[in-house]
Amino acid sequence: MEMWTKLQNFAALCVLLVAFYRPAIGESAFPLNVAGDEEYILNDNYDVQAVNHDGQCVCRIDAPAPGLCSDNSQFQELKYLSHKVGNLSKIVNEMISGQFIQRFARMKQKFEEMQSTAGFIIHGYDLRNMRDEIDLLSNLMEAIAHNDTDAERVEDLHAQVQNLSTYIDSVKLLYSNEDSLKKELADLDSRLGSCKEQYAFHVTESSQSDLVPDFFHGAHNISVPVNCGKEKLSSISEPWTHRWMGTAAANNYGAWFKDPLPAPGSENKIYYVSNPTNQKSLYEYANYKDFISNRRRLVHTLTHAYGGTGFAVYNNSFYYSSYNSQVINRYDLTTKKTLARRTLTNAGKQNTYPYSVNQFTDIDLEVDEVGMWAVYSTAENQGAIVITQLDPVTLALKRTWNTDTSRLKKSVGNAFFICGVMYATSSHNTRDNNVFYAFDTNTSTEEYVSIPMSIKYQLMSQLSYNYREKVLFGYDYGHMISYPLKFASQPGAGSEIPVAD
Repeated sequence: MEMWTKLQNFAALCVLLVAFYRPAIGESAFPLNVAGDEEYILNDNYDVQAVNHDGQCVCRIDAPAPGLCSDNSQFQELKYLSHKVGNLSKIVNEMISGQFIQRFARMKQKFEEMQSTAGFIIHGYDLRNMRDEIDLLSNLMEAIAHNDTDAERVEDLHAQVQNLSTYIDSVKLLYSNEDSLKKELADLDSRLGSCKEQYAFHVTESSQSDLVPDFFHGAHNISVPVNCGKEKLSSISEPWTHRWMGTAAANNYGAWFKDPLPAPGSENKIYYVSNPTNQKSLYEYANYKDFISNRRRLVHTLTHAYGGTGFAVYNNSFYYSSYNSQVINRYDLTTKKTLARRTLTNAGKQNTYPYSVNQFTDIDLEVDEVGMWAVYSTAENQGAIVITQLDPVTLALKRTWNTDTSRLKKSVGNAFFICGVMYATSSHNTRDNNVFYAFDTNTSTEEYVSIPMSIKYQLMSQLSYNYREKVLFGYDYGHMISYPLKFASQPGAGSEIPVAD
C-alpha cells in the first residue's frame, strides 16, 4: 500500500511542480517529459502516464488492484517504478535549493526593503505580484511536506513563507484604506483651493498636469538646464524605485524612459520595454499615475524586432537596434512608422561586444544636451568602446571616436552621456558600484573618475540620462528606478559647449 500512496502523491505533486517551475526552469527539469504525452507501459495491466493537457501536467496511473501485485510476473518492473517515485524527495530538494530558494530569497529581500528603505514606493500592482508569488510558495510547501522531504528544512521555509504572507496582508490592509486617504486628500485640496483664492495664488491647469513627485526631478528645478562646459557631474544620489515588474524571469531585463525633448502635450508620457530580446512591443503611458498603476497603456508594435536594452526616446521618436543586427532604427511615436534606418558597419552584434550584463547590449543608443550617440565596439578597435555621434533625424554618422583599447566594452557595466561626456560604470551587479571612466567628446580626452553609485537590486540592464529631468533612468532586476544627479562647477572651465536645438 505504501507504494500506491507514493504513486498517488507523485501524481498530485506533478501538477503543482509544473505550475510553479515551468515558467522559470523549462520543461527539461522534470522527471517525466511533459512536453508531449510520455508513457511508461509495464504491460497491459500497468500504465503510468504524464500528459500535457492544455498546458497542464496530468499524471495518470493505471495498475491492477494492490493485492494482485505480489503474484504478477511484472512486479519487479513495478518496483523499479516505485524506486523512481521514491527518488522524488531528492528531485524536489534539488529544485528547492535552486529556483525555489532564489525566488524565495528575492521575495524576502523585497519585504525587507519595503520595511527599511526610505523612499520605497509600493503600489497595488506590486502587492498583487507579491500576493500571487506567496500563494505559489505556500502551495508548494504543502505539497512537499506531503512527500516526506527534509521535514526540518521544509518547516523552517514554511514558517518564513507564513511570516511573509502575514506581512503582505498587513500592507494590503493599509493599502485598502486608499478610499479614506483619498477623502483626506480631497479635503486638503479643498482647503488649498481656499488658500489660493485668499492669496490670489493661481496655478494654470496645464502647469498642474506637469507636476510629478519631487523625487522624479531630483534636487534641481526642471527649468534650469545643466550648464555644459561650466558644470560637470559631481554625485549620484540613492535611487528611487517607481515600479516593480514582479519576479517573472522575463521581466528581469528592460528599459524605461521619458522624452527629454517631448512634443507638445507629451511632456508627461512614460515608455518602457521589458524582456527585450527579439520582441516588437513598446509600452506608452499618458502620465506617471497611469504608469505606476499599469493602466490605460498604449502598445506600439514595431516593424522590426529589437535586441538589447540600449533604447532611447527623443523628440517624439523611439530609437532602437534591430535584433541580431547592426541596424539602428528611428520610429515615429505619432505616425507609428519607421522613418529612418542606418547600419553601423563593423559594430558587434549577438553578444559579440556587449556590456558585462550581456543581453545583446552590443549597441547602446543615448541622448544628452549635445545630441544623440551610439556606443558599441568593433574588431578593429579590439573590443574597446567606440562612440559615434548620430544625426537624430536621418541617423547619419557625424563623427566617431575610438577609446583606449585597454578598456574593453565587455568589462563595463553600462554607460550614459551628459554634455557630450560618456560616463561608464564598473559593474552591472555590484551593490557598491561606481562611475569609473569618462570620455569627453568635446576635447577627445579621457579620465578615470570615482563617483559612487548604488545598484540597489544588483542587476542593472539599462542606464540612460534625461537632461530635462536631470536624472538617470535605470532598470534594475525588474525595478524601474531613477537616480537624482548633482552637478558642480568645473575648475578652470572654459567656454560653454553648444547644445542641440
